[in-house]
Amino acid sequence: MKEKKLFYGWYIVGGSVLITCTMVPLIMSLSSKFLLQVTQEMGISRSSFTLSNTILQALGIFLSPIVSKRLVKGNMRKIQCFSILGFVAAYASYSLAQNVYHLYLSSLLVGFFYLNSALIPVSMMITNWFNKKRGVAMSLAMAGIGLGGFLFSPVVTYLLGAFGWRNTYRIMAEIVLVVAFPAAFFILKKKPEDMGLKPYGFDETPDSSTRKNTGASGIRLTVGESRSQLFFYLLLLGMISNGIINSGALGQFPPALEELQGPAVQAAIISMYSLIGIFGKLLLGWLNDRFGIVISTTLGCISFGLSFCFMLLGSNVTMLYIMALCFGFGNAIGTVTPPLIVSSVYGSEKYGEAYGITNSIMQAGLSAGSLLVASLYDISGSYRIAWMLLLILSGTTLIGWAGAYISSRKYG
Repeated sequence: MKEKKLFYGWYIVGGSVLITCTMVPLIMSLSSKFLLQVTQEMGISRSSFTLSNTILQALGIFLSPIVSKRLVKGNMRKIQCFSILGFVAAYASYSLAQNVYHLYLSSLLVGFFYLNSALIPVSMMITNWFNKKRGVAMSLAMAGIGLGGFLFSPVVTYLLGAFGWRNTYRIMAEIVLVVAFPAAFFILKKKPEDMGLKPYGFDETPDSSTRKNTGASGIRLTVGESRSQLFFYLLLLGMISNGIINSGALGQFPPALEELQGPAVQAAIISMYSLIGIFGKLLLGWLNDRFGIVISTTLGCISFGLSFCFMLLGSNVTMLYIMALCFGFGNAIGTVTPPLIVSSVYGSEKYGEAYGITNSIMQAGLSAGSLLVASLYDISGSYRIAWMLLLILSGTTLIGWAGAYISSRKYG
């Protein structure tokens, strides 16, 4: 019997796009666009400014398991809506900073509200709503990150030039309020059972290939029991490496690009890899559903790693455009792959608990990555050593995730 109405889960995906489009780029790809103006006005180093984003990300190390458990058991809609309002106020408070310590205090508040309102609840909702086509749904939801980067990179560049960094922080906070809050309040629902529905693909009998690709069926072990197994530590290795390379790239590509080729080329490159990232996420999600998590992860990590090779050749502007192509297709491993690899290993029922733990480790990498790259720049006066290190860690990410999935199958 055919459904007469569009499955509501696709509205969940649409609402999630509005969240990821407005909130996530401010933390990930656009945060360092403020770096030069803020450091020059305050007379602080790049690593001192980057520490504010490190503090924000570091909160996830301690709070991710707590946030995940709270979202699983509590009223996700109320938590998310309240947290978006808190995020707006905290992000706008950057504009009031008179010294670096104010930036750090604002980052503590932004980080707390961000964890409760953005990627964790979005990934949990997509996992709850989709058994079939989970990869495509997750990639569509996370494609909002690339869309937001593409749309707002030139906007932030213009606002910084026309109104300065203080007003730019305020304006971007207002955009989140107008777009993200209504999406959470009116559209998003925690799980299909809240509306008397079942997950997409619930009534279909999956064959072995479908189970493998979607992760609808996970390991028999509990999350606690899995902590003594090799695949658990391989999974964590992939998570922390992935966090480092994503934070290092997204946090330091903007100032590196501006230094290499100027602000106009920087804005064009960021917009390019953000736009390509939309299709990269969709491609990775399709590959996951069609060929499985190992194939999608392999291609994603290789593409991501190549971007650092071309950054090493960044004195030639053509190499930077090739870098944008590779990075655009590869950066989906930072947002789409983590929830998919966790659900592939643990299945839907254990996802909330498992993702809270693994995301905590990834946040450790995210908190260290950009600061590590900035510190290497401050020490050496160049990004060369940093890009070489991140290239190696791209391979470590692949080894960890592919190894974790393959070795976990004997417990399935």
